[in-house]
Amino acid sequence: MSAKAFRIVSLLVLVVMILSSCAPATPAPTEAPAGPKLIKVFGAFATPIEEPWDGVIHSALLKAQKDGKIEYNFTEDIGYAGDMERVLREVCEQQKPDLILGDAFGNEEAIRRVAAEFPEIAFAFGSGFGPTEPNVAVFDNWIHEPAYLLGMLAGGLTKTNTIGVVGGMPVPEVNRIVNAFIAGAKFINPDAKVLVACQN
Repeated sequence: MSAKAFRIVSLLVLVVMILSSCAPATPAPTEAPAGPKLIKVFGAFATPIEEPWDGVIHSALLKAQKDGKIEYNFTEDIGYAGDMERVLREVCEQQKPDLILGDAFGNEEAIRRVAAEFPEIAFAFGSGFGPTEPNVAVFDNWIHEPAYLLGMLAGGLTKTNTIGVVGGMPVPEVNRIVNAFIAGAKFINPDAKVLVACQN
């Protein structure tokens, strides 16, 4: 290579080096944008989740978690002896969920007290009572009408005029169903005697 060609190549290399040092830096690759924030849901169940009422709620929440729609934690078998209020308060303070779901039956006052203290958390509970502003929603199984029809069937089919009903607990929601059953039986058979057994 001639001296002239060498000088031209050297000059070109020098220009390329100068220009490359002036070029804007290539941005470092960034992580993919995060998806929407998952809703944090906590299940607070008074009974074991094997119990059908709580079990259905729990199963639905597990499916929503598996589908990537929520983040879900739960506790079960809290009972009716006063532990619900303590458990809910601890969950609100420590885990700060967006939503707490469960069954209020037998724990109505405790749930509503805690909900009033944490208005930024939504509460949705199975309950025979109405919602409370601003953050307590309710749902229930309005099955007193089919219970009435079953009572009519039992009243018409009995051969002894004695019919039995087994209820979970004597709370308003169970009482409503049992009373509808009794009313249906008595409508068809005024002589029917209905025996009721509930857990105390």
